[in-house]
Amino acid sequence: MWIGRCCSNAAGTTTAQRAKRIDGLLPRSLIQLPVAITGQCDVKDYDSLAVRDLQRGHGVGLPSGEAVASHVRMKPLSPDEIGLAAIGWKDETPLWYYILREAAVTRSGNRLGPIGGRIVAEVIVTLLDRDATSVRFADPRRPPRRSLIDLLAHGECRIPHRINVLGSDGGSNG
Repeated sequence: MWIGRCCSNAAGTTTAQRAKRIDGLLPRSLIQLPVAITGQCDVKDYDSLAVRDLQRGHGVGLPSGEAVASHVRMKPLSPDEIGLAAIGWKDETPLWYYILREAAVTRSGNRLGPIGGRIVAEVIVTLLDRDATSVRFADPRRPPRRSLIDLLAHGECRIPHRINVLGSDGGSNG
C-alpha cells in the first residue's frame, strides 16, 4: 500500500511513503510504554497503551465493534476473524481493536473496512457540517473552479512539506 504525499519535498520532487498494513498487532513500544510517558505505575498493566485504551473506552461508554455493526445493519466479524477467543476473550470486541481487525480481514489491511471507514467519513462530514465556512455551505451558484483531485494532481497543494511541531530547529516551522 502506498500513500502519496500531496506536496513536493524541499527538492521539488514528489515522494511516496510506504505505509504499514492495518492489523491488530501493536508494537512492543506501545505494549510497554516508557515511564517517561506513563509515570510510575503500581499496576504493571498500566504500562500498556492497549490496557489504557480499553479502560478509556469502557469509561466513556464506547460501544463494541459488534454493537456498531449491528446498529448500521452489517454482519459483524466472527470470533474467529477477530481472533481474541484464542487468548480467552469472551466479551464483545473493543471498538478500536474491531476496526483494526476489520481492516485486516475485509481489506487485507490496505484500507479501513466498512465500519472504520464509515466512522471516519461521518466524523469528516459532521465537522464540515458544523463549520459555517466549509464547502458544504458554499453558494451552489458558484461551483468550484477545480476539484481537489485536480489540485493534488497538478502539485498546487500549498501545505508545507513538513511541519516542525516541536520547533526543535530553532523555531522554524518548516
